[in-house]
Amino acid sequence: MAYSMVDVSGMSGVSLSELGQYAEKGLLNPAFVGQDEDIYYEKPELLRLQQILFCKEVGMEEEEIGPMLRDTPRDMIRIMQQHRIEMLEKALHLHGMIQTLDKTISYLRGEQELDEYELYAGFSNKGRHQLLNEPIPDHASKNDYSEQLKTEDSQKYNANSPDQSTMPDGQEMKTKEDFLDSQAKIDRIHLDLQGAIEEGLEPGSPAVQQIIGRHLDWIKDYYTPTAEIYRDLANLYVEHKNFRQMYDGYHPKLAEFLRDGMMIKAEQDLS
Repeated sequence: MAYSMVDVSGMSGVSLSELGQYAEKGLLNPAFVGQDEDIYYEKPELLRLQQILFCKEVGMEEEEIGPMLRDTPRDMIRIMQQHRIEMLEKALHLHGMIQTLDKTISYLRGEQELDEYELYAGFSNKGRHQLLNEPIPDHASKNDYSEQLKTEDSQKYNANSPDQSTMPDGQEMKTKEDFLDSQAKIDRIHLDLQGAIEEGLEPGSPAVQQIIGRHLDWIKDYYTPTAEIYRDLANLYVEHKNFRQMYDGYHPKLAEFLRDGMMIKAEQDLS
């Protein structure tokens, strides 16, 4: 089915002038010009426009968008999956920001106390150490990352003073030992899940769900997830290449196994 330029502008929210600019820049050419000399778009062009809007949504400049646009279904799927990962990351970040905002509003209303370090939970802080629920760098393996954690700047993990970084919900790792203890907990969880896979257990089995419960408790040390956020995090573990790299270091099926277990846990305990 063909849609006129006015139709496409109405359904997409993109102005006629913007559509004209996309055509001038070669980003979005019409399917054909009708006998009425109007411009028409068909499904491929509508999908391409969606790609453009996704690229703009994640902050790409227009001059960067052209090389990102692909016409083959396989390439389009790959690009869309990347957009999805980026948006999930933003959603998780915004979730933490919303929690901080809600706590501050509640404090200003006199409904609850607010510790000073909670004021900045959720904000991007380049000075803090990497949180345990963040993906490891591209170049680092699981073992490299563990070693990195053990050799962090001693000033950040001085056992006699609070750590400079903070976590949501009033949870603060005060010492290097606290941080390494948390790392040991999640490593133990991953190893137990690896063992469950090797034993042939299902993600929904009581034994595996008990392990997933420990994972949920570990996440709660950082922020309080809703069912939707926990499911999104589960998908991120599978779709983000850095998470996959880490989980593959335990077992090639661990990312999907953990995701499936988290989906069940979200439905049973968080919904």
